[in-house]
Amino acid sequence: MSTGQIVAIVILVVLVAAAVAAVLLFRRRSTAQRQIDATRYREAASRAASADRLAAEAEERAERARREQEQAEELAEMARRDRELAEKRAAQAEKLDPASPDGVDAERRTS
Repeated sequence: MSTGQIVAIVILVVLVAAAVAAVLLFRRRSTAQRQIDATRYREAASRAASADRLAAEAEERAERARREQEQAEELAEMARRDRELAEKRAAQAEKLDPASPDGVDAERRTS
């Protein structure tokens, strides 16, 4: 073998060794990167689950507020009907006894 061939073989061996070292180094970085990515994914999944819980709680509170609003509207409607009925009865009482402005019988006031 000539000196040129020996040098070419040595260079080829060095290049192969460098390629193998690069592959091993890439795999190490790749494994570390996968671990980092997995950690980030777990953190993101945890945040997403927390956001889902908060959204569900907000929906529940909104539904509760809607029900309370409906109850308040029903109570207001009942109060309005009671007021109308009371005013109607007061008007009827005034028709029956116009001399008593406060609804108290005139004979009771003088005694």
